[in-house]
Amino acid sequence: MRRLAGYLLVVLLAALTASPAPAQSRGFFGGLFGGEREVAPPPGAIANAPGAGRAPPQQRPTQPQRRKAAPVRPAQPAEPSFPVAEIAPKNDDAKKVLVIGDFVASGLAWGLDQAFADDPTHRVLDRSDGSSGLVRDDHYDWTASLPDLVSEVAPDMIVVMIGINDRQAIRAAAGSLPLRSDAWDAAYAERVDRFVAALKATGRPVIWVGEPPLRSADGSADMAFLNTLFKEKAEAAGMRFVDVWDGFAGEDGKFVLRGPDMDGQVRQLRSGDGINFTKSGRRKLAFYVERDLGNGSAGPGAAQPLNPSATVEIGADGKPRLVGPVMSLTDPPPPAPGTPLAGAAPMPLAGAESAPPLPDPVAALTGGSALPPPPAGRADDFTWRPPAPAITGATSAVDGIVILPAATPR
Repeated sequence: MRRLAGYLLVVLLAALTASPAPAQSRGFFGGLFGGEREVAPPPGAIANAPGAGRAPPQQRPTQPQRRKAAPVRPAQPAEPSFPVAEIAPKNDDAKKVLVIGDFVASGLAWGLDQAFADDPTHRVLDRSDGSSGLVRDDHYDWTASLPDLVSEVAPDMIVVMIGINDRQAIRAAAGSLPLRSDAWDAAYAERVDRFVAALKATGRPVIWVGEPPLRSADGSADMAFLNTLFKEKAEAAGMRFVDVWDGFAGEDGKFVLRGPDMDGQVRQLRSGDGINFTKSGRRKLAFYVERDLGNGSAGPGAAQPLNPSATVEIGADGKPRLVGPVMSLTDPPPPAPGTPLAGAAPMPLAGAESAPPLPDPVAALTGGSALPPPPAGRADDFTWRPPAPAITGATSAVDGIVILPAATPR
């Protein structure tokens, strides 16, 4: 037994001496009885990383992959992009159109610039102030600033669109005047009078563009009140007032977000806030003004034709043309002046007791005699003759009444 125990001790010591790996890596029985050695990882490698001195872990069967989500499409714009025209160079003697007012006037100036983009004879100058109006003259006083502005720009005509920012109280010496109170209406009308006088003093033709309807009912009512006031003051001073209300309202006269554009296509004309205009709306807004600008005059009735049945249309070159009245090519020509109407009694000549009788066309053909009656049965014989009844069988007459024989029963 002692020999066996000594032999086992020698074998154990020999096994421990021959093992280069640490005991914690092979284990006691692994060092004692041998087995597969682990390969030491190379310098700089992670000891516990897969494949570093050990077999790679067995991969679990993968689950079926989930269906990939469809790619998110970019949000489409509410309206197709508006084709913006490139502004062509203008002539040195081009007519200068000065646009003044608030931020809506700035949109009008953009639309006019697009309207005359290819016309070298008109130059649009935008001098609007987005936050301005006739109420907050402490921010910008149009009445006081207009003479210097006109002297600097030297415009040929002026386009005004103002009032969208004036739905607020007026600061007066007596205090704040509430919107649309009697005191507010009187103070605002006085400011409009001063502004109109400053415009008239420039000596330039002026086009005053009215306000459009707004989304809110109260806002539309205020804009309608301002339009009534602007129209009265502007036309009394010899200016032209352009009403654009119906172009941006429905059949009931209220605000609409979408409507026909310049090409008759239904597009979004107003922005979501119910106040501003889209590019299509600005271009349509400018259409109401460009007719007068292309005509070269901004006085009252500048674009009105003399003939009430005629109309004014703007050609591709931006120039107005009188069109109409529309007449049928198959209609007879109108009678000459002085020609009596059909069926009317002849008018006596000046200095004569009675008018001479009109010549008889039939007498002129027959030498003064009447035409003989046409033969019976000819195409121009229109005499009606009742046909004689065809009577068969025995008949008798009593007091001129023909008595037909009784019908024979079948």
